[in-house]
Amino acid sequence: MGIREVALLAEVRKFGGLVVWFGLGKLRVVMVIVKKRSAIVFVDGNNWYHNVKSLVKKPRGLDFEKLGRLICERFGFKLLEVRYYNSVPDIDLGEENYYKHMVFLAGLKKKGVVVNTRKLKVVMSGGRKLRIEKGVDVMIASDMIDFCLVDSKCDVCVLLSGDADFLPAMDVIKRQGKEVITASVGAGYSRDLRKGDFRYVVLKKGDLDRCMGL
Repeated sequence: MGIREVALLAEVRKFGGLVVWFGLGKLRVVMVIVKKRSAIVFVDGNNWYHNVKSLVKKPRGLDFEKLGRLICERFGFKLLEVRYYNSVPDIDLGEENYYKHMVFLAGLKKKGVVVNTRKLKVVMSGGRKLRIEKGVDVMIASDMIDFCLVDSKCDVCVLLSGDADFLPAMDVIKRQGKEVITASVGAGYSRDLRKGDFRYVVLKKGDLDRCMGL
C-alpha cells in the first residue's frame, strides 16, 4: 500500500467510511463504502432566537426538525434527534409572555423535539432584582460531550448557536475524533466559530423560509 492509499484510507475512516482493496497482480481496485454519520442537533434557544430575529419576523415559527434535516443533508449526515435548550420566564413578570412561551415549548415537544429548560436566576444589582439565564450553556456543553463521547449516541453534534463560549467543549469532542458543526445566521455569529477550526454553515433567509412550520 503506497502513500496515496494510506492517505485515502485515513481520510475515509475519519468520516466513518470503509475502504476495500482487492485485485489481481498489478491490477488494484478500490471500493469506498461511505456510511452516513449520525447527528444530534443541539439548539441554544436564547442565542438562536435573538440572532434569527434579524432575518425573520417570527422565529418561533421555525420547524427545528426541518432545519436539522436541511443542515444534515448538506453535510451528508443522518439526523437522529433535535434537542432544544432555553430558560423559562417567571410568570410574575407577565402571564401572557409566560403562557406564550409554554405553548411554544409544548409545540416543540409535540413535534418530537426534546426540550430542556432552566428557571431564570434572580440576582441583585444596584438594589434591583434582575433575572438572568444561568446554566443553560453548561447543560448544552455537558450533553454534547455525554451524547457524543460518553454514550456514543452520535458521531456529530450540530450546534445551532453563534456563541463562542462552546469552543472548550467543542475542542474536547474534536480531540476524541468526533465532530461539532455550528450553524447560525450571520448576525451574532462569532468569528471565533468561523475561523477554520470547525466546519460551519451560515444560514440565509432562504434556508429559514424553507423551514417555517405550516
